[in-house]
This record gives sequence, structure tokens and C-alpha cells, in this order.
Amino acid sequence: MKIGLIGATQAPVAGLGAPAELVAIAALGTAIQAFPTRMPIFAHTEVEFAMQALNSLDAGLAAQDAGCDAVVINSVSDYGIAALASALDIPVVGAAEASFRFVGTLGPRFTLVTVWPESTNYMPRRMLRDYGAEAACARIRNVGTEDILAGEGKPDGFVSDLQHGKGAILDRIVDACLMAAREDEADAVVLGCTCMSPIAALIAARCPLPVVNPLAVALKTAEMQAALGLKRSRRGQGTRRLGALARARAMVQAGAGFGAAPAEEEADCPVCVVGAAE
Repeated sequence: MKIGLIGATQAPVAGLGAPAELVAIAALGTAIQAFPTRMPIFAHTEVEFAMQALNSLDAGLAAQDAGCDAVVINSVSDYGIAALASALDIPVVGAAEASFRFVGTLGPRFTLVTVWPESTNYMPRRMLRDYGAEAACARIRNVGTEDILAGEGKPDGFVSDLQHGKGAILDRIVDACLMAAREDEADAVVLGCTCMSPIAALIAARCPLPVVNPLAVALKTAEMQAALGLKRSRRGQGTRRLGALARARAMVQAGAGFGAAPAEEEADCPVCVVGAAE
């Protein structure tokens, strides 16, 4: 079985093999292959969110062309999940959808702990609303501050420390998890970004609550759906138009080759920057 990991990728996935934390839980015979987006950006606003959805569709089509049995969206924003489910003939699993539906089996309330600042909360709030999990989410706890989006998310800064469990960032995440246990009456913690996947076990070892790694849950869900031959229903969506899919991919290709980004948009996605640097 081959699972395509689409979207922004952790450094170990970006050409250096599958991430260790996923390999450790993958079923025997499961191969994980990364399909990074060709036009990486960070969704500061709804405009970039829409662009990321198109990015994911393009990467998902590439994964299907490469013979993947299922795809996992490597983001807790589930970019383009509806379009992917409509376009692909294989199971499509979003990290947010899988984790928000799964966490209810651990208890009725959870806290979402994210490394991104409050200005980005429109994304997890959208996911909570779309998947009917708003009432179950006790609180969104933001570990990161706004200055991260202003330039600290460089390979030698915040995100690099995060993905390697260095510096104070791990302590700050754990502190947020401890506050969730003390103040939120939460039964579990859901990590709010798949960029936290490499350190999920370190966080869980210091947290009194169950810690849900959305990327890990999405991988196991994708394996299950592929093994059972299940995929999302297309009822009421009409017939796929292959010409539209071709145009969508052409749009991404044109955007990826448009030239250098404006200065204020360079290194727009800190997670992608780390992956490229590694």
C-alpha cells in the first residue's frame, strides 16, 4: 500500500524518506511518499487559503498518477479536501477531519494547542465548524506570537527549533497542554499543526492528557479506508470534468513558474522553508 502525503512537508519527508514517527506506526507494507505543493505559501488570509486549496488539488492528482492508494492532507487546515474528494478515485483523508472525528472517542472535550498565533485561528475555527466539533473544543491555545509571522519562522528560528524539539518551544507547548488539563476541563489535546508531528511523542510524554497527533491519525485512517476499499461519496456532485482538472493544474504550474515572489512574500511558509533547507 502506498499513501501520498500531500502539501507542506516536514524536512525528513522532503526528499529524505518518510518521517520516523509515521514509519513507526505504519502497517507492514505501507510506503509513504511525499507530494509537496509546487507553489508553497502560508495562509495568512482567506486569499492564500484558497490558493492552498488549488495547490493541494494539484498535489493530490500527482499522488494518484503515481499510484497511491490513498492521500493524506498534511495540514490541520485540510486545504482543498472537498475538491480532492471530488477529483480523485482514491480515499482522501484530512488531518483535521480525521483527528476531530477521532478525538471524541477519548472523551467529550478537547483543547486544540497550536504553534501559530491567534490571527491564524480562522483556519482551525473553520475546521471545527465544518466537522461539527465546535462544541467539543474547550479552547484554542496559541503558543506562537504574531512576530513569528513577521519573520522569525526561518530555518534557524522558531520552526526549526519546533521540529527538532529544541529551545523553549517544547516547554511552551507542554505548558499549554498542562493548562488545558488544569483550566479547560479537557479530556484530550489535539495538536493544531502537522509541523508538530516530529515532536508529538515528546509532548505526550510530559502531558497528563492523551495527545492526538493529527498526521498520525490521518495516516491510520487512510490505511484503513484503502484496505477496506472505501472512499468518500460523490452523491450530488455531478460528473467530473477532466478539462477543469487540467486547467487547475495549469494554473498551479503557471503560479509556480511566475518568478520571484515580492520581497514581503519571500519564505512565505515557514514550514516549507524548513523542509527546503533540510
